Parts: sequence; structure tokens; C-alpha cells
Amino acid sequence: MEGQGKIALFTCHEDPNYGSMLQAYALVAAIKSFGYEAEYISYRNYPYQSWLIRVIKTIVRHLGLKKSVHEFSFFDTPEFADTLNAFKRFHRRYIPSSKKIYYSNTIRTITEHNEYTNYIIGSDQSWSPYLYDSRKPYFLDFAELPKRNAYAPSLGTTNISVEYKQLLQQKLSLFNHLSCRENSNSEMLSSLIGREVKNVLDPTLLLSFKEWDKIATTPKINGDYILAYILGEKDTIIKFADNLGNKTGLLVYYIVTRPKHKNHKNTLTGIGPDDFVGLVKHAKYVVTDSFHGTLFCIIYKVQFYAFSKQKGDMNNKDNIRILEFLKTLRLEERFQDDNHAFLLENVNYEESHHILLSMQKESVAFLKLCVE
Repeated sequence: MEGQGKIALFTCHEDPNYGSMLQAYALVAAIKSFGYEAEYISYRNYPYQSWLIRVIKTIVRHLGLKKSVHEFSFFDTPEFADTLNAFKRFHRRYIPSSKKIYYSNTIRTITEHNEYTNYIIGSDQSWSPYLYDSRKPYFLDFAELPKRNAYAPSLGTTNISVEYKQLLQQKLSLFNHLSCRENSNSEMLSSLIGREVKNVLDPTLLLSFKEWDKIATTPKINGDYILAYILGEKDTIIKFADNLGNKTGLLVYYIVTRPKHKNHKNTLTGIGPDDFVGLVKHAKYVVTDSFHGTLFCIIYKVQFYAFSKQKGDMNNKDNIRILEFLKTLRLEERFQDDNHAFLLENVNYEESHHILLSMQKESVAFLKLCVE
């Protein structure tokens, strides 16, 4: 492995989100299998940001404020301390990150010592128009042109404004190798910049279930169970999960991802990403509105029901991405309508995994191009 060079990776790898950390882990693992070293660049928008956030967190914690300061602010309350610690534990053990922290005013110095042979913007919603921040280095503006690569970044939505398309056209035209996680957005970007933007798999799907078994923990649950992994707050999904439990006679266990979900009878807290993988692996059924929750059901061939996360139609924010991928694998019947959800026959995974294996080979080949 030594002597092949080190790859610098950029994506959201520290947020307390199972999908974010697991795709970050998977991308490093896939690159290491090629014989390369890789690490995520530790980045903050401003040098004083960490101090400011610490002050805000302290105020929120001591005053017990419930209004959100940022998307994950509830993780800074005592009720979520064990879960946040589980994420931190996983990150320390499994996500290699640069010791040096870069900021918006120092990121360009990263190229001065030639430590990294290539730069890759990774997966997750790195190019989402809803999360765009000009200070973030997710378009690799600082890097030399031949070293700019993109592996499976997501726009998170198909609802892209004309103004954001113009920004994408300007930024992405300077990339060496380009890919995107969504098929429809790969086609849109290809047309936009006049060259192929390869549609590739999310990094989690580059690893086999045997590779995921290496980090998966065994749940402390006796017997069969239904796992509810719900990121949003729609009551229709909760109602369906409880109904499935009544129909099957199985207990429904809820991973607590939001304060709202603390009120369920069987709750799971202090769950790290490795625990999450084990919970999905051993579940009899999974009910989820999560893209990565759906992917891990497919990896482990678990029976699942998928829902949209946001209220409103399929064009609302990231609603479409689960259904679009399920259509690719011909599993779209597993996607449920909020108002007409119903129980289904078990999934026959033979055809979908045949499709997945073909896509995996193409995606691995593309990733190799990005690191070589």
C-alpha cells in the first residue's frame, strides 16, 4: 500500500447521521482495496467557528432551548449524549481524517506540500442546492485541474434552479473525472456541461455484506423484530410500522433519530453506525424513509418498506432519490404511498442483485480512474 500516494477526500463525514458516516467509511475502504491511502480533509468554514458553536451549544444545553439552532442541535442535549458519543466513537475508529484542520482562508495551502496525489469530492448530498455554501470546498476550486475528481456526489433532488445549474456548469467543467449518484441528475449534468457524467453507486454499495460484517455489531434484542429507522416526522410512517407489528406479532424497535421518536415503547438510543448496520442485518423487516437505510436492506437482503421523508410531492427536496434508485433495481413496489401503504409479499432479490453486481463493477472501475 505504501508508495501509491494519498488521496484527499471531501464530504460530510462528521455529522451524526448514519448514512453520512457509513458512506464515508465505505469510500475509504474501497480506495484502500486498490492499494492507496486515503483520508478526509478536516475542514471548518472559519477559524472562529468552532468557538462560536461551542458557545451556542453551551447556551442551548443550559437553557434547555428546544428550537433548532442547526439541523442536529438536539444531539447536544443530555437526552442524545450517548448517541452522539457513539457517533464520535465510530468516527475515531473508522474514519481517517487529516490532523491539520483547514479553513476557508487556508484551504488553498493544501496543495503546497504535494502530500495528496488526487482530490475526490465524495458522496452524500455534497452538491445539494439546499446545502450549498460558497465557503465549502466541495467543488475543489483550490486543486490543480488534473486532480479534481468526483465520486458519486448527490444533488439530493431533481428540483434544480436555473441559477444553480449555471453554477454547476461553471464549476464542474473543470473536473477531470465526473460522476453523480442519481441517474436523472447524471443525465442532466451530462447535457449541461457537454460531456459524460457517469452514474455510479453510492459508496456503501461498493462493499459486500461480508465486508460490512467486519464492523457490524450484534443487537441486544432477543428474537425477530421490526426496525423502524425514520429520519423525518411523518406520522403515516410510524402508523405503518406499528400496523406491521400488529399484523406480524413482532415488536417494533425505533432508532431514536429525532426528539419525537423518544416517545415510542421500544426505543434504541446510543446507536453508532456499526450498531446500525447490525440492527438492519438482523431485522425481520425494516420500515424507513432513509436512502441509506434502504441501501443496507438491499445489501443484506432484508424485507423492507420505504417511504419519502419530506411532506409534499416527490419533487420536494430529497423525496425522489429512494424511488429512483429502487426503479433501477426493479424494486419500486417497495416504495409506499403515505395514504395507501399496504403489506407486500417478500422481496425476491435475485434479479436486483444481478443488476447491482453489474453496476458495482462499473462503479469500481470508475473509482479506480479517480485515484490513479
